[in-house]
Amino acid sequence: MKIGQIVAVAVILTIAATAAHAQKGIDVAISGAGVFSKTTSSANSAISDTPTKSLAIFGSARYHITKRHALEVNIGHTRNSQIFSVPPDTYRVMTGIGEFTAGYVFTPFQGNRFQPFVLAGGGVLAFRVGNTYVDTVQQSLGANSRTALTFLYGAGTDYSLWKFLALRLQYRGLVYRNPDYGVPSRFFTGARGHMAEPAVGIVVKF
Repeated sequence: MKIGQIVAVAVILTIAATAAHAQKGIDVAISGAGVFSKTTSSANSAISDTPTKSLAIFGSARYHITKRHALEVNIGHTRNSQIFSVPPDTYRVMTGIGEFTAGYVFTPFQGNRFQPFVLAGGGVLAFRVGNTYVDTVQQSLGANSRTALTFLYGAGTDYSLWKFLALRLQYRGLVYRNPDYGVPSRFFTGARGHMAEPAVGIVVKF
């Protein structure tokens, strides 16, 4: 079993255990996000990676320990292209990215409608390789799927629509070590990547 699958099973079991023991309430959400990844470069600038913009979908389960403190688990997915520039060539690696994260959520206050929060945590990003191209020509580059530890942070607010239903607006950031896909001569930057995710979702509260 691959590490991404192991983490996914652990997350699912955590959600189930959390729901079974929740005393202060639990909510689940499904969200969509725009994904904007920064360009990274090697120390000598010989290799750079410019990921394309994409859309992500992710599910969250949040266990409220108290009104202010909660724990959250997330499972998400996006698909983009990693564009590596290694002069004189340009390489494109089609990549599916799975997110398996957990974190702590702090809600400083709760209004009648708005419930702002900040969050921080971590987990794993699984980079699964699809087709690869050299200067727009499809070729096998020997690239392999990789996983990377990630730090998750964010902030947002829930806006109450009804007693058990809310709209969630949030910004999330994911920081990770840029993967080399097993081809360090072409894809190793040694830099930290960052995905910015402005997101909107629907929350169901139990």
